[in-house]
Amino acid sequence: MSASVGFLSTISPSACPLQERRSGAAPCRRLIRPRVSCHSNGDARQPPPSSLLMDRRDVLIALGGLTGGAAAAGKMALASPVMPPDLSKCHDANSPGLGNNIKCCPPYTSADIVDYTFPETPLRVRRAAHLLINDSEYMEKYEEAVKKMKELPENHPWNFYQQARVHCAYCNEAYDQVGFPGVPVQVHNSWLFLPWHRYYLHFYERILGKLIDDNTFTLPFWNFDSDDGMTIPEFFTNDTSSPLYNANRDTSHYSPAIVDYKYSYDSTAGSGDTGNALVLANLCYMKKTFKQSLPLAELFMGDPLRAGQEADTTNGFGQLENIHNAVHMWVGTPTSPYIDMGDFSTAGKDCIFFSLHANVDRLWHIYRMFRGNKVEFTDTDWLDTTFIFYDENEQVVRVKVRDCLKPNKLRYTYEEVPIPWMNKLNCVKTTETKEKTKTELSLVRVGPFGSEPRELSKMVLRVMVPRPKKSRSKTEKEEKVEVLLIKNISVDTEGPARFDVYIAAPYGDLAGPDYGDFAGTFVRLPHKGMKGKEKKSSLKLGITSLLEDLEAEDAEKLVVTLVPRVGEFTIGGVLIKLLQTDNPRLL
Repeated sequence: MSASVGFLSTISPSACPLQERRSGAAPCRRLIRPRVSCHSNGDARQPPPSSLLMDRRDVLIALGGLTGGAAAAGKMALASPVMPPDLSKCHDANSPGLGNNIKCCPPYTSADIVDYTFPETPLRVRRAAHLLINDSEYMEKYEEAVKKMKELPENHPWNFYQQARVHCAYCNEAYDQVGFPGVPVQVHNSWLFLPWHRYYLHFYERILGKLIDDNTFTLPFWNFDSDDGMTIPEFFTNDTSSPLYNANRDTSHYSPAIVDYKYSYDSTAGSGDTGNALVLANLCYMKKTFKQSLPLAELFMGDPLRAGQEADTTNGFGQLENIHNAVHMWVGTPTSPYIDMGDFSTAGKDCIFFSLHANVDRLWHIYRMFRGNKVEFTDTDWLDTTFIFYDENEQVVRVKVRDCLKPNKLRYTYEEVPIPWMNKLNCVKTTETKEKTKTELSLVRVGPFGSEPRELSKMVLRVMVPRPKKSRSKTEKEEKVEVLLIKNISVDTEGPARFDVYIAAPYGDLAGPDYGDFAGTFVRLPHKGMKGKEKKSSLKLGITSLLEDLEAEDAEKLVVTLVPRVGEFTIGGVLIKLLQTDNPRLL
C-alpha cells in the first residue's frame, strides 16, 4: 500500500465548517485543515498547486509512534514552568531608544484571576489582507472596531493603547518572574514566543468583535510569504485619517516596495535583490526555514525557557522569529528610536503588528500540520507555562500553552491561499567555485574558531568547522539532525543587531571566495537588559538538507562564514552537532 499525505484540503465553495449555520455566522471559505489519506493504488489524488508540496526527501513527519518529543525536550527533576507575573509588582519598562521609565503596566494592580472559558462561537475565518482591500463591508467593520477601541477611556483595559502596553510589559521587562526577583518575564527568544502571541491576538481579536457586537470578526493576516502579499497591505497606508494608519513607519517601504526578509537598516541592508529576484529570495528563505526545522521543533520554535531562567541568556530563538524580527524592522522608522514597529515597547501601537503576527501564527499552524499536528514539546514546563490576559468579558483570565495548540479550540482558522514557497523553486545558488578548477580560484586559508571568543563587527568571520560524521545514511539522518550551533553570542550594542550565516564546502583547508549557501540569520530588535547583567544567546541552524543541496555530504569540514549586517557581536564558539530528531519518520 502506498501512502500520500495532503496538508491542505481543497474544500468546495459550498462546504461549511459548521454542521448548522447560525445567524451572523462567518461565511464559508476554503479553510486550512490537515488531511491524511491512504490509497491502495498508484492513482492517489494529488493536492492542488495551492496546497503544501515538498519533495519526497523534504518532508519529515511522524506517522505512527509520536513519542520521541519527551527525550528531545529534556527532563527536569522538578517541574518549573514559567508562571504568570504578580500584577502588584509591575514596574517601569525599558527600551534603548525610549529610556528606563516606560509606562507599560496595566491599569489594575490586583484582580480575581480565573481560568479562561474558551469560546463556543462559530468558527471564525482569518482572511488574507491583500484580498480584503475591496471588501467594503469588512473594512468598515475593522475600522469601526479599532476606532471604538481608541475612543475608550484611557485607563480602560480594552483601550487601544492599553492593549499595546500588554506587549510592552511582557517584552520589555516590566514584570519579574514570580519567585525570581530580577529575572524578567520575556516572551521572545524562546519556545514561549509563538504560544504567547497566539493568545495575545486571540484576546485582542475577541475584544474588537465585542466592541462591534460581531462574534465572527477576525483580524486579517498579512500574507508576506506569498508573492501577492509581500507589500504592506494598502488599507494600512492609503488613508492618513483612517484609525488603521500609523505615521511612525518607513514610508519608502509602502507599496509597491517588497518586504525584504534580510533587511537590517544599514546602507547595504537586505538581500541586495529587487523585484522578482527579491520575491524569489524571500520564498527560498521561507522554504529553507521549514525544510531545516521540520526534524526538530526547537529549530523553528526556539529553545526551552523554564522558571528562573532569563530569556536571551543562554537560549536562542527559532528561525521563524528571526524572519518576524526583520519584518518588524522593515516596517518601523529607519532611524533610532525605530518606533513604532521597530521597538517591542511600541510595536502594538501599529495595527500592522497584529496582521504581521496573524501570519506568523498561520505559519506555525502550517508547520504543525506538516508534522502531523504533533505536540512540539511534551515537556510540561512548556505545556503548563501560564499567562494572564484581560478578556472580552472584562475578566482577568489565566491560560496555559497546552490549550492553544489547536486554533479550533480558540474558534478560528485561516482561509486557504496559495503558498508559492512550497512549489519547486530554483533556490540552490550556482557559485563560481563550482564552475572553476582549484587552480583558477582565489583560495584563502581558513582556520578553526579557536578556544577564545571572537569579535564580529566590521569584517566577516570565516572559520573551518569539523563535522561529527560525514556521508550519513538515510536512516542516520532520520534519527539525528545535523545542527550548526553558534554559541555564547553577546550583542555589544543595545540597538538593532543582525548577522547572516553562510556555509560552503572547503578545498582541503582552503576556502573559495564565495561564501556558499545562506543557512540562516540572527536578528534582534533594540533591547536593553537589566543593569549589570551580561546577556548571551545562541543560534541553532539545521543543515542536513542544506548539505544535500550543496552536494557537501562527504565533506569532513565546512567553511562557516558570519557576515555582520548591523550591530557588533562577540561570538563564543562555532561547532556542528548531531541532535536527536523529534519527528524522525521520513516519507
